[in-house]
Amino acid sequence: MLLSGALTGCAGSGAVDTSVLTAGPTGALAALPNAAASIAKGIRQPVGSPTDIYTRIARGMLTCWLGGYGRLRSRYMFQAEAQPEHMGGVSKVTIHERIPNSPNQPGRVTFLVTIEPLGETATVSVENRHMSPVIGDSLSQDVYRWAAGDEGCLEEGVTSGWGASPAAATEASPKAKTR
Repeated sequence: MLLSGALTGCAGSGAVDTSVLTAGPTGALAALPNAAASIAKGIRQPVGSPTDIYTRIARGMLTCWLGGYGRLRSRYMFQAEAQPEHMGGVSKVTIHERIPNSPNQPGRVTFLVTIEPLGETATVSVENRHMSPVIGDSLSQDVYRWAAGDEGCLEEGVTSGWGASPAAATEASPKAKTR
């Protein structure tokens, strides 16, 4: 009742459009708990369009964690899906465990990132389902950092893919053993 009165004051006509209150998980009000939790943790707000945010997060996960010299590449695999804007525009990035005898077959979901459009930008939520807390927390911090517009890897030795010069990428690669 109090919320209805507050919304009436904002609407100007006295009528309240309650459809936004029940718009489902992609409605603006559904994003409020995620936004409040992010502020409480000191996480910066996402910057850019939902597509830009998705692109930075996917590139970061593939470059820094799951591809090339990423420390998770041997045990986990990356999967992503993005709905077109006219279908809601929700994007999901999922990390699966690799199945030992079938390394290209995704196993259980261990980490999930959901990007939901909110006006001209989006909300980002992270769920660590089965990764160790240390890795999950580090990956979560990276996801929120990339969503806020930062780029690059924080792990040492993984620099290629973020505009590093070819010499820097060569220096970061593991040295071949000499016999």
